[in-house]
Amino acid sequence: MKVGVSIYPHFIREGRTLPSILAEIKIKNYDFVQIFPHALGLIKNGVVVENHLQEIEAALRGVGIEYIVRMPVSLNLRDSVYYSRHFKVAKAALDVAIKLGAKIIVMQSGKTGRLDLEIDAIRTLADTASKFGIRIALENTFSVKDTLYVIDNVDRDNVGFALDVAHAFLSAQGDENKLLEDVKLGIEKTILLLVHDNFGKMFPQVEPEDALAYGVGDLHLLPGEGKIPFGKVLKMFDDSIPILVKVKDPKVFNNLPPKDDLIQRLRR
Repeated sequence: MKVGVSIYPHFIREGRTLPSILAEIKIKNYDFVQIFPHALGLIKNGVVVENHLQEIEAALRGVGIEYIVRMPVSLNLRDSVYYSRHFKVAKAALDVAIKLGAKIIVMQSGKTGRLDLEIDAIRTLADTASKFGIRIALENTFSVKDTLYVIDNVDRDNVGFALDVAHAFLSAQGDENKLLEDVKLGIEKTILLLVHDNFGKMFPQVEPEDALAYGVGDLHLLPGEGKIPFGKVLKMFDDSIPILVKVKDPKVFNNLPPKDDLIQRLRR
């Protein structure tokens, strides 16, 4: 079973270097990382910064770890007003994946706007990506059904599902049976499992610093610290599906358990 870790932009902004982070992840036996090209200075004003590519590639390959690419969270290919800007950034992120030799690029789906624009854009990106053996994994913002609808309508062999279990749990409003029903819908399309924990509650709306106290929202906790039944979810998949751990607290990230311990947490 391959397990990776997401390196969020703020981890690097807080003084850590990419090589040092990669080395620690490798020591803990994780198999791959998810990188955000724009956070590494590889995209500026929708254009790839070519002279930074070699440095990042050297860091990744120097540690000897695999990597996938994540498009910016702000990307919204349904935005009819600023569509060209969003698409330009998406194309730049794909170009980075091509130049670095990454084989999976993750992007979020399900924001408001014109669905037809998003579907057409993903088709165009997928056609380019397929020439380089790259798969596009669409992540559910919340609803599994909505994202699967997009995937089905894009209808490209190299476009699949990045199933964010925590987002699906929030969409199911903490209902374990509903979560498992939703997960079952996406099994055949899933090419990447995204794991982090929460309590399945979206309300009441509170200030960000109060969210953990209330157990509300997309908390990005370490698996086992919330209420998601990861053991039941993992039994629905075989070990060929890679798992990506998404924790956002720098302290939790710095104390991430070794890969084998993390797998045990997930299988409880």
